[in-house]
Amino acid sequence: MNIIKKTLVAASLLFVASVASAQQIRPLEHTPHFDSRGYTFFDPEVRWVDSVLNSMSLAQRIAQLMVVRVPLNLTDKQAAEFSQKINGLGVGGVCFFAGTAERQVAISRRLQDDAQVPLLVCIDGEWGLGMRLKDAYSFPRNARFGLLSPDADSIVYRMGEEIGRQCREMGIHVNFAPVVDINSNPKNPVIGTRSFGIDRERVSQLGIMYALGQQSQGVIATAKHFPGHGDTDADSHYELPVIKHTRAYIDSVDTYPFRQLIEAGVEVVMVAHLQVNALDANRPSSLSPVVVDGLLRGELGFDGLVFTDGLDMKGVTNSYGNGRGELAALLAGNDILLLPPDVPQAISAISLAAMENDSIRALVDYHCRRVLKTKYSHVVPFMNEEIHVPGPEHKNVCDDIVRDLNLNIDRCIDSIVDGAIRAHATPGCQIAVMHKGRLVVNRAYGNIMYNPVSARVEPATVYDLASLTKVCATTLAVMKLYDDGKLKLDDRLSKYLPYLKKTDKKDITIKQAMSHCARLKAFDAYWQQTTGYDSILSLVAASPLNDKDGYLYSDLGFMLLSDVVRRISGMPLDEYVMQNFYQPMGLTHTRFNPMSCDTCLFHFAPTEASDRANIGGYIMGVVHDPNAYAMGGVSGHAGLFSTAEEVARLMQMLLNGGELDGRRYLRASTVETFTARHFEKQGNRRALGFDKQLFNPSKSGQTAPEASQASYGHTGFTGTMVWVDPEYDLVFVFLSNRVHPSASPNLLAQMNVRTEIQSVIYHILKK
Repeated sequence: MNIIKKTLVAASLLFVASVASAQQIRPLEHTPHFDSRGYTFFDPEVRWVDSVLNSMSLAQRIAQLMVVRVPLNLTDKQAAEFSQKINGLGVGGVCFFAGTAERQVAISRRLQDDAQVPLLVCIDGEWGLGMRLKDAYSFPRNARFGLLSPDADSIVYRMGEEIGRQCREMGIHVNFAPVVDINSNPKNPVIGTRSFGIDRERVSQLGIMYALGQQSQGVIATAKHFPGHGDTDADSHYELPVIKHTRAYIDSVDTYPFRQLIEAGVEVVMVAHLQVNALDANRPSSLSPVVVDGLLRGELGFDGLVFTDGLDMKGVTNSYGNGRGELAALLAGNDILLLPPDVPQAISAISLAAMENDSIRALVDYHCRRVLKTKYSHVVPFMNEEIHVPGPEHKNVCDDIVRDLNLNIDRCIDSIVDGAIRAHATPGCQIAVMHKGRLVVNRAYGNIMYNPVSARVEPATVYDLASLTKVCATTLAVMKLYDDGKLKLDDRLSKYLPYLKKTDKKDITIKQAMSHCARLKAFDAYWQQTTGYDSILSLVAASPLNDKDGYLYSDLGFMLLSDVVRRISGMPLDEYVMQNFYQPMGLTHTRFNPMSCDTCLFHFAPTEASDRANIGGYIMGVVHDPNAYAMGGVSGHAGLFSTAEEVARLMQMLLNGGELDGRRYLRASTVETFTARHFEKQGNRRALGFDKQLFNPSKSGQTAPEASQASYGHTGFTGTMVWVDPEYDLVFVFLSNRVHPSASPNLLAQMNVRTEIQSVIYHILKK
């Protein structure tokens, strides 16, 4: 909506003394414009508004300012009679309060077909259309969304977006939501869980998310109940509540969310029926020029539509009957007179006042123009769209939103992490969860050290990934080379590593090395014998093979695989994955040797206390694994650093079949090949690089027993884990520095912290 200049019209439009305290009339733009050749033309909106306004009588113009209640349980005959009545009067809009979606759609079609001027269709659906329609979806109350951490506010946007989408399909133009009252009075009988909470910042932010999500679908959002209904112990449906706050408190607390939503672009504000003594001790706020025109319009600069709360509520009707409430509401500065108890009587009272006072007649025209402008922008463009009951796909979207909400606010995860921190299983951690392609959890816990004055863990804290390097670097690199046709899985390592040709490792294939069934030793302390990348690999090449065939988890195969990547690509592993994955994905915190990056100001979680400590007696920003350290920090088995969010994005690319944000990194068939088992008949659960679910899942396994057989992932020595489950469209990442200050004992594994958190996530998704 265009911003209307806040100036007075000509002196002839000034109010008489009896209404001198009422609103200032702000002119709408309806002057001719001139094109480059000097020809006069009119804005299409202005032309439409002028033509409609000029076709209406005074009574019809007044009726355009009214939104009336649609009676319950109308038969077809009664609906026709109701339509004839309200459209005969020229009422501006209707509001639905109960029934079914199918019935509402049918009645809406009838009402719009009969209307000479398109109707503004409204609903009061704060937690979704199911609040009013028994066959529609209901979200949890706002108070539950208020439990979200700020990094998950987008879930509220998605809720508003989906409510708006459903409204749009049903031909609803205005939803009376969100509630942005601050629930500061526990005895409040009417707000309660309808509020996002007691913190003004959170109420404001979540209200903005809801409003913008809804308005993204072309449906008008409504911030209510101005100037703040949160601290009352009375219900304005039955009596007039009294607000005793000081003006300073009202400005800094009560109206704060409204100020924020107005700045963010909310299109409607609803004014409550309150006696706010510090503003106007003589009139309800909805009927007060001081509140509506002075504070809301003047001081807060709101230029959208202003709705009264329902004028049939006792907070008004107890003192203002016979149309006097509607007249007072108009004089106060409201555009829409919501739910007048007697429409003909209200029209009569305002008509009489307008005929006696030209200023009031001008006021009617002014507000009627504003209503018509809103209809031109929000109703007219959609009149040719077929309205219908939202389909079952909407329920799936709503269910996803609620699952993501529950993932974020479920305190079981917090309890597990808090217990681990108290037990000194880890000083802190990060958890990231992506569900159906969305980052729905990105949470940080604890500190980077047990010292309480150490830095808090943040989502941007960088962790040593340890063996997650195997899947987040080496496996990705091999997948890319395979994808490009530069190697085959049955190729021998010695094809690319000549120093293996005269060793007992000459026949080991890439597939065997990646599946940990190449008879390679699990590990060895090569760092105690030599340093340097090539020197370490020489020791690996000379190490004896195990006598027995079968599965044995080994770092050595991935140390050799990193050299395969180097030999084929002509660049070290770190450069290859940076060029092909991390940089194009925008992963700014994912890298080997992060301390060597002059332009990177990273916040590291320290690992172990060590004689090779580099900061404060601890290893920090330098790889913990001693063999990887001896190889210069870049190896196929360890050395990568990252955050939970960035690891989650890497894994989401795989879950998407090799694509992320519209860019393809790997073929889907390649992802399928590498995440499948190749030695299952030999009892090896592993895929290529990736770990898999146990054949017989148990709580003592490396992943939650609920994880599907299609799932894949990896764990790391420093207390890290990533797990991808295609059956649930789920990515789970857990990063910690459980080796701080000592690698023993491994309480994190003994307490099953990672898998217990995973189980909670599966439980929520299944529920």
